[in-house]
Amino acid sequence: MDKNGGETILVVDDMLENTTLLARILTSSGYKVQTANNGLDAIQSAQKAPPDLILLDISMPILDGIETCRQLKQNQRTSDIPVIFISALDDIENKVKAFQEGGVDYIIKPFELEEVQARVGKHLDILNLRAQLQSLNLELTMRVDELTRSHELLRERESKLNAFIKAFPSLSFVIDEEGRYLEVMTSEAGLLVVDSDQLLGRLISDVIPFQEAMQIMNAIQQAIERGTTQVIEYKIPIPAGGERWFEARIALMEKNQDGHSKVVLVVNEISERVQLYREIQRLANQDPLTSCFNRRHFMMLAEQEFQRAARYKRPFSLIFVDIDCFKKFNDQYGHQIGDQLLCSLVNLCKKQLRSIDIFGRYGGEEFLILMPETGADDVLQAAERLRRKIKNMDIETTEGKLSITVSMGVSSIDFSAGEILILDDLLKRADQALYAAKAAGRNCVKAG
Repeated sequence: MDKNGGETILVVDDMLENTTLLARILTSSGYKVQTANNGLDAIQSAQKAPPDLILLDISMPILDGIETCRQLKQNQRTSDIPVIFISALDDIENKVKAFQEGGVDYIIKPFELEEVQARVGKHLDILNLRAQLQSLNLELTMRVDELTRSHELLRERESKLNAFIKAFPSLSFVIDEEGRYLEVMTSEAGLLVVDSDQLLGRLISDVIPFQEAMQIMNAIQQAIERGTTQVIEYKIPIPAGGERWFEARIALMEKNQDGHSKVVLVVNEISERVQLYREIQRLANQDPLTSCFNRRHFMMLAEQEFQRAARYKRPFSLIFVDIDCFKKFNDQYGHQIGDQLLCSLVNLCKKQLRSIDIFGRYGGEEFLILMPETGADDVLQAAERLRRKIKNMDIETTEGKLSITVSMGVSSIDFSAGEILILDDLLKRADQALYAAKAAGRNCVKAG
């Protein structure tokens, strides 16, 4: 990323008015913009000066967006650049292809200014968090490597060990093969479970939880038997609540002729790194507006549940949900009110669904519900019950109380009956049923 200014975004579209409009939107938001009007030019531009993110149209001459994305992902220089497709193609097949080839998001034309800004901002935030995590990992690796190189001189320079260890914010121990603390060296006593003088002579299992103690003991045995440094991560609950995460490096110190051994165990706290990783995972899996699962993560979970249902011959159902006439709400009340309606719908659905059900935003005002262990009759009843709840919901907004209705398409498969389908087939059935519900006058449920 550009360290002296805004991030760089490459806009690829064969329509000059689209690239001009997107460039104006992104430039006004503080981003630097490159443009290309076909796939070949886009690939050359990205390889010459890699951008931080690419907005890519699908229907283009010379090389379409799907093939362009495939070639970008195959090139080491451009493979990690996130690609957001912006296309007028709103069919399932093109959307699935876009994500299969490595796209991170899909925006339907005509796009809304706020939506483009929000999605671009979200994916750039993920990039920034990943960069922070890589920086923390690099810093931690450099510190640990310094300790490891020093440990190779341990036998000759044991007298200097304490001074060396105390120069670092870490915990260091000498421990025998039974897991008994022989020496404790630290400048960060606050990281110890008990005072250092209370550790000497005690076993690891006496002072930390059993499962974590066994994890450390297994690593100690591996270090003694193989003579190689072992690296593990573990967590310890703290009295105030919560937990702290640590990384431990365990190296053989000595092994005498009688078979008795000692190891050096050096511990660094990595709670910040673990927390950052979890935050990255949350942002990568969550829709930024509604906080339900985004499409990518929903589809991953759906595929896992589908395979589980197939393996154990269990029923499996999907519900496609679409807010009726949602554009009219945006046009009449503005996008902020529209966002409130979306969030209210999500909150209601989360309360009504079972804990095993999976709920995600497919795009715009479309949502998907995955219902494991649910057959065709039960999913129709559940969808109808949810439809009525949504219809009767009063949504408090700055424009007064509003209400919405939804159209739903459901599809099911019972593997015990010998049906043979893939997840895409089930999605197409639900999508076709959704169109049938809209054709029937909206605010109803149809089965596919």
